[in-house]
Amino acid sequence: MNDDRTYTLLEGIARRENRSLLQYVRDSYPWITPDERQVLAQIQAMTAEEQQGVAELVQFLISGRRPPPYLGTFPVSFTSLSFVSLDHLIPMLAAYERQELEKLQGEINEITDPAAKQLVHKIAANKTRHLETLQSLAATHSQQVVA
Repeated sequence: MNDDRTYTLLEGIARRENRSLLQYVRDSYPWITPDERQVLAQIQAMTAEEQQGVAELVQFLISGRRPPPYLGTFPVSFTSLSFVSLDHLIPMLAAYERQELEKLQGEINEITDPAAKQLVHKIAANKTRHLETLQSLAATHSQQVVA
């Protein structure tokens, strides 16, 4: 990959995906009841898929003789989300995924390398699936909390 613009886009995508709200939740220990273990397991599976996408993207950059991107730290705004309940967290995750998916879809057309574009399409497909799951969880989980 010799296109600097594509490299810059991929570097930004890797950074955002690695420091996403979903990745923060992986280490923030949401407060759950025993009945919510399955929901948390679904969220943890999403974090693993997202992390795999980042790993593949970074490996692609390295294989193209580009340095791995500096991934940085999580946004400070995430720090207030440690130990929060799932009924508070799930709608936030869905909104964040929607916003990040829109950003990612806008960037795909700017990527010129076909292999890079395919990787980013895969990340977007996972993100679309995650968004659908989170929206479903938000709907069913809020009903369970009220009931």
